[in-house]
Amino acid sequence: MKKIFIAALATAVALTMTGCKGTNEKRGDEHLKEGRFRNAINSYLEAKKKGKMSDEFFDNFTLALVRAGDMESKKDLSSDLISNYFEKAASNIGKVKEDATVEEYVKTLGDIGKRQAAQEGVDYATIINAFAKIDSAESVAKTRHIAESAIKSIREETEKLYVSRNLQEALGEDDPVVKEYLLLRMAEMAPTNQEIQNALNKSRKVTRGYFLIFGENVPDLSGKQRVDKWGYVMALPTMKQSKNGFSCELQFWASTGNNTELDPSQIKLVSTDGKEVYAKGNTGWCEAEVLVGKKGDEKIEKKQKKFKGKGKLMNEFQCSVNVSFSYPKGFVPDYIEYKDQYGIGRKYLGH
Repeated sequence: MKKIFIAALATAVALTMTGCKGTNEKRGDEHLKEGRFRNAINSYLEAKKKGKMSDEFFDNFTLALVRAGDMESKKDLSSDLISNYFEKAASNIGKVKEDATVEEYVKTLGDIGKRQAAQEGVDYATIINAFAKIDSAESVAKTRHIAESAIKSIREETEKLYVSRNLQEALGEDDPVVKEYLLLRMAEMAPTNQEIQNALNKSRKVTRGYFLIFGENVPDLSGKQRVDKWGYVMALPTMKQSKNGFSCELQFWASTGNNTELDPSQIKLVSTDGKEVYAKGNTGWCEAEVLVGKKGDEKIEKKQKKFKGKGKLMNEFQCSVNVSFSYPKGFVPDYIEYKDQYGIGRKYLGH
């Protein structure tokens, strides 16, 4: 009798440690096996709500979500349900035990992103979402060290297709600002593509003297502040370059929503490998609103006011400062940056 009790107790402990399947989870497993993925998801949600789950629960629940998302994509590639399924699956990934489950998640999500990006005539928002899926899959692959080469190949193939389909249109654009806008959009999706980088470098040489204000049309997914509506947008109307540096007139257009000081000593030049040198020079002008006209007939006009030292940078007004940069041999200028407590701006030079 004592031996029977001990055996029963051991079985109970083992079931407690491994987790046993309740009715809803068993029902979910059956639906998953038979390909009824939505039914499986509903059953797994019920099981989770009741808190009775086995060690296999998150693997099978994730597989149901991934396969439901894949099935939906084959019916309607633009369906919002696809993202809903994969967002839920992503929240499970940390609890998934089997490598095979993670691999199916990564490859399926990456493939859906690739198919979405390959569609003819889709808008830029769709392209962003397609690449975001691939990037999400790649992030999981790198974290779990599973299917890394597979998702890398998917991204490379998608980038090549996207570039081959859109680059000639961008290069054929006559307006230099529009051309750079189109190239920047492509660079956000394919940041390491050499064809795009070569085209951007040529474009940036042409647009050195332009203010490039694109607003929210070019999302800065990279975090590199290539274009920032709410920051300092710069232009180089004049630039004289030598072997070890250059001098220039650097103009600012402020769109931070703030009135602040322009401190030329904070202007820096950054090289292609991240080295920095700071500007020399502190004279220029800033625009300001001034009252003009005879007494009783005054009106407000925008005027340039010269400064030496620090200027006053007003929201939606311009400033200009004459500066120079010196740098050592091997320093390849990439961009000029100005940053304060209100905003940041970068002017890429091309090289």
